[in-house]
Amino acid sequence: MSVNRLAELQKDQRRPDGQGNPGNNGGYEMRPLLATTGDISSVQGYLEQVSHVRDSIKQINQNVTRIQSYQSSMLQTADASELSRSRESVDSLTKDTQMIMTHVKQKLKEIEPTSRHNDLAMRKNAFSQVTKNFMESIENHRRVALEFQKAEGQQLERQIKIANPHATPQEIQQAISGAEQGGGAVFAQQLMQSVKGDYRRQGAQSTLDAVQERHQDIAKLAKSVQELSVLFEEMQDMLAAQAHVLETIEQSAQDTSCQLETGVAYVEKAKVSAIATRRKKWICFGIFIIILIIIAIVLAIYIPKSKNNDAAA
Repeated sequence: MSVNRLAELQKDQRRPDGQGNPGNNGGYEMRPLLATTGDISSVQGYLEQVSHVRDSIKQINQNVTRIQSYQSSMLQTADASELSRSRESVDSLTKDTQMIMTHVKQKLKEIEPTSRHNDLAMRKNAFSQVTKNFMESIENHRRVALEFQKAEGQQLERQIKIANPHATPQEIQQAISGAEQGGGAVFAQQLMQSVKGDYRRQGAQSTLDAVQERHQDIAKLAKSVQELSVLFEEMQDMLAAQAHVLETIEQSAQDTSCQLETGVAYVEKAKVSAIATRRKKWICFGIFIIILIIIAIVLAIYIPKSKNNDAAA
């Protein structure tokens, strides 16, 4: 039984809550998402940029959910016009989502923390978290694309079997593999055109058109999956590079801290040594005074006696 999922989705687009955009095939208004303000050199400006990236990631996830819904309707309907509308909606949403993803990648490069920031710890945590969220959204998008690619392959296989019951499993798999690798639909066309004339007169051409459309869908999905895989790896490399840079900064900070501690220890030793030296100087000075006092006493005693002896003589 065919379920009109497209009608439900189009109804959602016309909701009065302002989230849908009927003029964009179910997409969302892009300009507010791509417009940002805030000076990333300040804490407040940096947090505003991070918040903007989070909003963009949220939009990506919403778009992927809508794409998945349209893809579900494509698998459940046999109506050519409804299938075409769903395909157009998927293409439009996919294009918008790719634009947002490109924008998010650029923004992450702009807000990547460096050693010149005094609030490095805060920036590090915020950047790491938002980058991981973006990678999760990329992986979710890729998962949805792979699931639909698999389902489309199964649909393509059924269509070929219906149109050409004599097609071998190897021939069918070759047609599906060619689509997944982004090749042309030449083999699928040859496979379909090999059916007998009676069937062709009964509408094989429409089935051939459907096969070609399925083939094109699978090829586009394969390209999308490849692009998402490359983007995921780029974000993974960025996160790893950022972690390495921050580890280097932290190690440098630790080394500086150790050097400061060593310097403080040297200063303390110097203080103790200076105090001991001053103490020794005072001791020497005291001994010198005592010697002078003793000499003075001796002289005071000796000189009067000498005078008395001279007087007596």
